[in-house]
Amino acid sequence: VYVFLLGLISSFSLPPYDIFYLNFISYPAFLWILLIYPNDKVKSFNIGWTFGFAYFISSLYWITNSLTFEDNFKPLIPFALILIPLFLGLFYGLSTLTFSFLNPKKNFLSILILATSLSIFEYIRSFVFGGFPWNLISFSFVNYLGFIQLLSVIGTYAFNSIIILLFLLPIVLLFEYKKNFKLSIFFISLLFCLSNYLWGNSNLKNHELT
Repeated sequence: VYVFLLGLISSFSLPPYDIFYLNFISYPAFLWILLIYPNDKVKSFNIGWTFGFAYFISSLYWITNSLTFEDNFKPLIPFALILIPLFLGLFYGLSTLTFSFLNPKKNFLSILILATSLSIFEYIRSFVFGGFPWNLISFSFVNYLGFIQLLSVIGTYAFNSIIILLFLLPIVLLFEYKKNFKLSIFFISLLFCLSNYLWGNSNLKNHELT
């Protein structure tokens, strides 16, 4: 139930809500739950799948709108509403399953492993069956044009990887690290966000002038 709620919470970070900071709560909580069952492969897969299913069922409901124009298609609405999120949730499940095979512990390395695993499977998702590149978590910033200018340099999926890592970082506060290390992580993250935002706005202004 808690994992399902976390997936729902993350879905509100996407348009039209754009409450991106919710992910600073849902993603660390998601990782913390995974770390409770580090060696349970089935549990890890189910946690990821449940999170992904909740995330997609809440954010892809609009798909069913295309089935409302013809009466013949209306019976398909429940299947589209449930089956597509169930399928897309598999990529989250495979991400967390992969994570469980890499001996996760309550340390910074686990953050990097989960961020990398989620990023890789999000990239794979863009190719499977013609591609389902919908609702990447980086879309949380789609209305913050200054912040997403980095896309023009590193591309969508590299940017998505950075965003996942950024959202996971608050869990460092719960790890047994020294205060100086935690403060370093905080200030480095803050410096990245600030410099990226300032550079992005400068980039936008330069394009407006040309």
